[in-house]
Order: sequence, then structure tokens, then C-alpha cells
Amino acid sequence: MSTIRIQTTQHTELEYTLAGVGHRLTAYLIDLLLYVAYGTGVLLLITQTDFLADRSGFWTILLILPVFFYQLLCEIFMNGQSVGKRIRSIRVISLDGNQPTIGQYLIRWLFRIVDDMIGSGVVAIVSIALSEKAQRLGDMLAGTTVVRTKTSTVFDDTLFMEADATHEPTFPQVIRLKDRDVNMLKEVVRRVRTDPERHQSLLDKAASRTREVLGVDTNLAPLDLLETVIRDYNHITSMDNAGKA
Repeated sequence: MSTIRIQTTQHTELEYTLAGVGHRLTAYLIDLLLYVAYGTGVLLLITQTDFLADRSGFWTILLILPVFFYQLLCEIFMNGQSVGKRIRSIRVISLDGNQPTIGQYLIRWLFRIVDDMIGSGVVAIVSIALSEKAQRLGDMLAGTTVVRTKTSTVFDDTLFMEADATHEPTFPQVIRLKDRDVNMLKEVVRRVRTDPERHQSLLDKAASRTREVLGVDTNLAPLDLLETVIRDYNHITSMDNAGKA
């Protein structure tokens, strides 16, 4: 399997497994089935009822626009995934280690016309197969690629649980961090839990950088430190959001 190493803004290197042609093509075909199912549903609505009988312009928009914007909206609101990508456990990431911006998603979507439609997707397939980072043209211009993901049940259960209102943060300094910083720490923890020996060096670097950014001197083990920081951040941001609501 081809991999890619990305240097994050926290000076931590993360390794991802690139999504190959097979995974991406399967995800595309799943999404295509959704297009067909949606289009069939709309056409049945039109032919079986008189609801849109005299509104040809409206049903044309209803049929075309959701399909046209599907990939763009899914990737923006589903963390770089469409339904097909989620089923195949792949997602779009930025090559700078951050969450892709709306602008990057927009560039990928605009150049999908070239990548997927010209030559029935041959351009995209050849580009992904031959490029070093498994990128189609839209990825190259947007500074993104598509990687494989794995979900850790234990990790989700312990780190994404609803914040306890009685929790007392160990490190209130976590408010200095941004969402992308904490997401990076979550990824490090996930990798360490999956393969501790392989990712020990990554864990040590992330813990060292976290101590530096927060300005703390603690005897907590690296993994305990990262988990504590994540929980503190989840608690503080949850309380802030609750207060604004």
C-alpha cells in the first residue's frame, strides 16, 4: 500500500495510507447509485402525481441541482467524505496537515468536470494511478489527496463522549489550541492505540510539542497527556458552546 507523510503545523509528521484507484472508483460507483436512486425517485414523483405537472422548470432544478452539488456539499459538511467515501472508509485531506478549506473543496469540485466526465473518468483514473500522491488533477490544484481511514471504537467511546459538566480541566491552557490542533492529537492517539510500537516516536514528538505550546511541566505519560488535553478541550469548548446557546 502506498503511503504519504504529512508535516503538520505542529511540527508532527503523520503517515496516511493513500486511497488507490480501486477504493476511489468503488466510492464513486456507490455515489452514482445514489444519483440514480434519487433521479428515479424524482421521476416517479413527476409521472405518478400531478404535483409538478405544470412546473417543468422546478422539477428540472429539483432533479439536477442536488446531484450537481452533491460532492461539494458532502465533502464540506461530512469532513471530506461523500456517502460512497464513508462506506469505503476514505476521505479528502489537505497536504498541509490541516482540514481542507472550502476553497480547496471547491477547486476539487470544479475540476471534477475534467477529471471524471472527460473520457468517462479515464483522466482521473490515469492521474491517480500515476501520480506520487494518488491525486487527480483537482487534487493537484487544490493541494489535497484522498486517504484511507480506520475507526477505533474504543477511541470514539472515550474521547468523543459528551462532556461531563462536573469535569475539572487539568490544563485550562488548552483554550490556546485550535480545532485542527486537537484533531491532530486525536489522530496521533488513534494511531498509537492501533500500533503502539510503530508510532511511539510520533507520540513522543506530539507530547513534547503539546507541553511546549501549553507551557506545562507534567509527569503524565505522553499518551495520558494527549488524552487529558483532548478531554479538557472537549469539555471547555462544549461548555463555551452551551453558554452561547
